[in-house]
Amino acid sequence: MYIQKTIKEYLGDLAAKLPAPGGGSASALSGAAGIALLEMVCNFTVGNKKYKESEEDIARHLVSLRALREAFSALIDEDAEVYSRISEAFKTKDEKNIDKALKDGYYISVKICGLSKNGLRIALDLSDKGNANLITDVGCGAASLKAAFDSGVFNAEINLKGIKDRGFVSGETKELKASREEMDGLYAKSVDRVNERIRQ
Repeated sequence: MYIQKTIKEYLGDLAAKLPAPGGGSASALSGAAGIALLEMVCNFTVGNKKYKESEEDIARHLVSLRALREAFSALIDEDAEVYSRISEAFKTKDEKNIDKALKDGYYISVKICGLSKNGLRIALDLSDKGNANLITDVGCGAASLKAAFDSGVFNAEINLKGIKDRGFVSGETKELKASREEMDGLYAKSVDRVNERIRQ
């Protein structure tokens, strides 16, 4: 499991001529890093008298962020595993097997997108309530989560392209579009607020 290995080992395998890990796993890592940055902001805010009014909100965010980081961390390995299943399914040349494997891959990507959005909602709140000395870390965390989301969309779309179940593809394409619009809005608001506080 990559989550138990060093970053050096993981990046070496990511760079190597290996089928996995790939973009999906890397996007989960990006999401985990973004969440960790937001946790750091919270940890430097809780207990600071200057932010006493926001203490309860920040403490709740910490609980949510820990859960998000664990979920992202699990997906670093889960994505690599599902890619192997997709490869095996294509060897069978069985349309049902292939569709099932591609849907499994799609759901991993959608989960990465969902986790990224949840993290961005917290980043937006932290852009107002977080310790001002770490406001750029809020921005960096938001950017990492946006990268994770966008990577998740790329992988979701390539999986949808191979799925023969057209009803599934049609419905999920609409969901993906709506999710992307929501994420773009959250990110824009977060970055605008971060930039405002940088200038203060």
